[in-house]
Amino acid sequence: MRYTTLAVLLAFAPLAHSENWPQFRGARGDGISTESNVPVQWDTTKNVAWKTPIGEGHSSPTVWERSVFLTTATKNGQRSLVRLDTVTGKIAWQQVAATAPVEAMHRENSAASSTPVTDGTCIFTSFQNGNRIDLQCYDFTGRKIWSTQPLTFRGMHGYSYTPVLFRDLVIYDISQNDQSAVLALDKKTGQQRWRYVRKKQEISHVTPIITEGARPQLVVCGGDEVRGFDPLTGRSLWWADGPTDVCVAGISFGEDTVFVNGGYPRKTRMAVKTTGSGDVTQTHVSWTTGREVSYVPSPVYHNGHVYTVVDDGLVYCFDAKNGNALWNHRIGGRFRSSLVMAKGNIYATNDKGLTTVFRATPERFTPVATNNLAELCYATPAISNGRIYMRTGSQLYCIASPSAPVRGQAGK
Repeated sequence: MRYTTLAVLLAFAPLAHSENWPQFRGARGDGISTESNVPVQWDTTKNVAWKTPIGEGHSSPTVWERSVFLTTATKNGQRSLVRLDTVTGKIAWQQVAATAPVEAMHRENSAASSTPVTDGTCIFTSFQNGNRIDLQCYDFTGRKIWSTQPLTFRGMHGYSYTPVLFRDLVIYDISQNDQSAVLALDKKTGQQRWRYVRKKQEISHVTPIITEGARPQLVVCGGDEVRGFDPLTGRSLWWADGPTDVCVAGISFGEDTVFVNGGYPRKTRMAVKTTGSGDVTQTHVSWTTGREVSYVPSPVYHNGHVYTVVDDGLVYCFDAKNGNALWNHRIGGRFRSSLVMAKGNIYATNDKGLTTVFRATPERFTPVATNNLAELCYATPAISNGRIYMRTGSQLYCIASPSAPVRGQAGK
């Protein structure tokens, strides 16, 4: 770890508009930051406030004020939750969450692929522990508050389920080949508040999204259905068939519509209006297509358009109303990391650590910068306080300009 002069300057920079990045794909789970002072250029030294060696894992960093969290795993089966200081990059603590033999999994998965989430008071984690699913809650000192193992698990791809928060609930969509269910737990106690048993026991790895429209909704995708719930009660509001059995890419939302992708056995992307009730397959599916489908990377929605990078490195801009491609551009490489956006700039990071920054413009592909960390990268970047936190195969990078602000206390 390097504690650089840049990190010192950051500690005394003036406060600007900033927001936390408390979960996978940011404050709203859509990959979009509202910040305006996010850097667009870096390399292994330029605009690097610090970099800290970390353990193995594909989980993405999450940020709350002066704390950044991620999960790691070792080859002997030890899974841990790690907290670092955002200014110095120093590890504040590392708590072993589970120890079990490393399970069989896809060669591109890891034993620490589930991203932790936080509400500023507690951090919630998710791991496989033997043949059980282990859900845990820690406070900011690293003390374990509760742990529960509500389901058994079976899935040939391995484990990777990231929760979302809504009011006093922590919610998991665990779509798998055994006890497949959507679970809502009490944040304070870990007690189950509601459960939806999925119709299909099929593996999918889509993180749910909470949409804040006329009515708050929890939307899940996988097992050949898209479904909206009342997040407080678990009551199904609407559902639609599709896009396919196995889904990985995250959900985007705009214009009262969710945009979803599925990868196996059919490559499909589709748009579903969230304003219906009951079975809306015939009434509220705006469009469906088998072309230009992303399997793993999640898209972003912006001003009537959906921006996607497919797994083989082709970027698309789609018209949200009909799903038609307005342009495409090959940026190269394979992609596992999801797109993120800030101030109209979209960041696309391939699995070799090369990030292409381009404008969210429907007229044409408009490049801004390319930045190379030259290292394995499956995790999705986090944006907070004018900084980008990027996890590579061996390091956590903090990328920032000298004017980036710092807020909050080191203890929080």
